[in-house]
Amino acid sequence: MWYKINSFFRKIARVFTLDGFALSSVWVQLTAIFLVSAILIFGMSVLIGDLSMSYRLFADPSSYANLKLKNELVFGLIQVLLGLVLFSFIISVLSAALIGLIEKIKSGTLPFNKKGHILFVNYNIKLPMILDEFDIKSFQDRKKQRVVLLFPDTNTVTSFRLEMDKGRWPNLQIYLRQGDLLSFQTYQRQGIFQALGLVILLPDNTTSTLEADNFNLKLLTNLVNNKKFFNYLNDRHLANQPVKCLLELSANKESSQIAKLLTASKVGNLFAVTTPSDVIGSVMSRAMVDMSYYNIFYETLSFAGARIHFVDPKRFKKARNLIGKSFHELLMSFSGGSLIGFSGAKEGRLNVQLCPFSENLGNDDWLIFLTGNIKSLNYQPHLVKQKVADMNEICAPSELISKDIAVIGNTWPIGNIEDFIDYNSFVNLNKSHHVFDSEKDYFQKDFLNSLVHSNHENIVINLQDDLAFRISLILANIKNENIDFKSKIITLLGDPTVEQLIREHTDQVSTVLSHQLAARYIAQLSFQKNLESLFSELAFAEGSEFNILEVGEHISEANLKNSEHVKSILAEKHLIYVGAIDRSNKIQLSTNNFNGVKQILVLSRGSK
Repeated sequence: MWYKINSFFRKIARVFTLDGFALSSVWVQLTAIFLVSAILIFGMSVLIGDLSMSYRLFADPSSYANLKLKNELVFGLIQVLLGLVLFSFIISVLSAALIGLIEKIKSGTLPFNKKGHILFVNYNIKLPMILDEFDIKSFQDRKKQRVVLLFPDTNTVTSFRLEMDKGRWPNLQIYLRQGDLLSFQTYQRQGIFQALGLVILLPDNTTSTLEADNFNLKLLTNLVNNKKFFNYLNDRHLANQPVKCLLELSANKESSQIAKLLTASKVGNLFAVTTPSDVIGSVMSRAMVDMSYYNIFYETLSFAGARIHFVDPKRFKKARNLIGKSFHELLMSFSGGSLIGFSGAKEGRLNVQLCPFSENLGNDDWLIFLTGNIKSLNYQPHLVKQKVADMNEICAPSELISKDIAVIGNTWPIGNIEDFIDYNSFVNLNKSHHVFDSEKDYFQKDFLNSLVHSNHENIVINLQDDLAFRISLILANIKNENIDFKSKIITLLGDPTVEQLIREHTDQVSTVLSHQLAARYIAQLSFQKNLESLFSELAFAEGSEFNILEVGEHISEANLKNSEHVKSILAEKHLIYVGAIDRSNKIQLSTNNFNGVKQILVLSRGSK
């Protein structure tokens, strides 16, 4: 007992030393100053002769003018000087505390004490574009969303703060923080137990994707090793109020497998483990064949456009009548969007069925829609009629397309493009894939003229952004008046600024933004991790996918009467009508206007 008392007084005494005072908190410093002030006021009152006068002299130096006696004048002057010194101490302590607080805010070392936020960990080039999507989502939800950006160091915080446009995300309240990302205490300080979601991005300050994967796996291990946090995520899942957790990794399969094992529980995986480069790489491969494929994914991956929704049938007044109905009948009965499939549980796992024309809606199944406004969905019973058109006039699309494609450079992997073009086209692509050791060779007149005078249907510029920018401008201006030639050019880019510059110069050159597409993909999965398996199926050749019907080749122009008629005749071929594509490659989803349409976009199980 005596030891504890003695230790307590030693701590108090240490505050009144220079080191102890300097290292104490601002509240301790102020308490020490006020305590010394009180002692001085009471002590000097004995010498001055009046406690009230001692206080007035300490707090108000002008009171010195009211003194008359010799001892009052001497000791009063001392009291005034001591009061000025101690008040200057108070001002200094408060100023230092304010400066320290501002520095903590700027450096991001403050804790986050609010709740209902989304916590982003790490920085990469996609983060601002992901925040763009979150801002759109917040605007649609009519609320301000709190977002905490947790970075590994002060330099990243400072850099992001300097480059951040405050007006870019008006619907987000953004808080910048930094700390040791491999310490669970860092996440506790940022309110991880009160967060709505956790998004761990793949860091871009590493020397390789393997190093980036390893860092994220260490970070993930640190989180799931905390039993309190792991049980918290598990309990939230059981309560049907899951914390939306997402981890981004590279295309390395082993990394993804490890992450899924780490986050596995009885209720399923607690984290959505995504490898955007796989899905986005496949989309880019299809874009090299036809830009319309890129446009549809660019549209459906954004919160600003039509997107995919999982809808409970109970949402509709006549929900009881939906159970047991065939997909074909339900497809024809809904308006305001395209019904594209069913979702349910199979052996405890999510089972997504796209284009299930041979299936009926089960008791626990949900409906999957592609729509721009979920509130516009309307159900009106519809009886499936017999054939309404000559089926010979409609030809189901093939996944393998014949296309003469030239590729310049190898910055972005062309991935699984062989899944979308026939054998002869793939052989010709390999012959027309130009990769030079020297950058100067891409600007040789003979090489550029060979492209201009070739019969290639698509010319894909697959170079670093700076090179791709220059080549695109040169090719676009060689045949400045030839719109058909410009429309063949497809430029793969990462930087949205470069893309905007090209578009402002000429809108005939098509551009594919890989990072922005990946950012939209991550944003979608952050809110609904079930979309991962769905988009994987849509992006790859296996299963159901978006396909294109050429007007006049796959479907006659005479059959393009109205959207209901088109939907009906396509459904008989087990094709889902999604929208129409005009000659400028703009997609109009579920449109009823077919003037100037060159292609019909459908969802189907293509045949090779």
